[in-house]
Amino acid sequence: MLPPRPLLTKAFRMAAYLICIGACVCLGLTYGVLLSGAFRPKADVFNMIWPIPVMAGVLAGTALYVLRPEGLTTLRRVGLAASAVLVLQALPYAQLQPHPDSLPPRSETGEALRLASFNHWHLNRDPDAAIAFLREGDFDLVFLQEVGGASRQTPLSLQEDYPYQVYCAWGTALISRRPVLEQGCDEYRTVPAAYMQIEYQGAPLRLTSTHFARPTRPDLYQYHRERLSALIAAQTEHAQILAGDFNTAEKGFSMRALRDALYPLKRVTHGLRTWPSERALPFPALGIDHIWISNGLCASQTGAAPDAGSDHRPVFTLVERCET
Repeated sequence: MLPPRPLLTKAFRMAAYLICIGACVCLGLTYGVLLSGAFRPKADVFNMIWPIPVMAGVLAGTALYVLRPEGLTTLRRVGLAASAVLVLQALPYAQLQPHPDSLPPRSETGEALRLASFNHWHLNRDPDAAIAFLREGDFDLVFLQEVGGASRQTPLSLQEDYPYQVYCAWGTALISRRPVLEQGCDEYRTVPAAYMQIEYQGAPLRLTSTHFARPTRPDLYQYHRERLSALIAAQTEHAQILAGDFNTAEKGFSMRALRDALYPLKRVTHGLRTWPSERALPFPALGIDHIWISNGLCASQTGAAPDAGSDHRPVFTLVERCET
């Protein structure tokens, strides 16, 4: 039960009235921007940044609950409901559930493939941290992005650990401990995509590393999505693993379009925040690095590693053949 409100001065009443009206206007604008992401890809960026609707809902809801100006009862109730919906629909994408930050030792994982995807960052100032992560992780396969110029020395320095390596456009690369049957790049070099084919448990397995354009470049982003969809569709006779920096977070219309484009691959990196790494902010806000697998494969122990010198956190998982 709230205590009786003190008598408000005329000026304070007017200020409370205007603040509450402004809060409702801000709520309406926030909803408008978020929904416009369905047909304006640049606006969809706001859907991906989950703290924006949370902050808008909390601030507007607090103002409407505390100030309570007379004559706005109905508007306040609508605003409070809209604030609650805004916060509740965004909070699941805060990705607060715990995940492993490393894989178990190889002796505990049996024949499962140990995979990592890592945007190495072309401005990486701590290559030793990246090298340590890739070496200590004892991965079978690593999907790399932004490996070029000076940063290319990182995988090159690991050739004893990962002797099979392929490099393609935009610094997209794959490195492997396992012998490779085939490797190359997108034949038209129109999308950053490096691929390998290995034999795993008696059958071919297709691997693709990619790096999408930012959604603020919608034409290029859509082209990358369509071209990658065609590359995936051309290899459906084999089991596939696709991983990389998709510049697309879980909450957004772009992720829905990406999911449809990459079907029947399914994403296994749910609830992982990978960008920006702890070097830029106290905690990552968005999950834009993903791993996708085809039918006939199962993933476990999926997680995100701590800072490894990049502005992205690496993601990893165990993959093995299974009945799906």
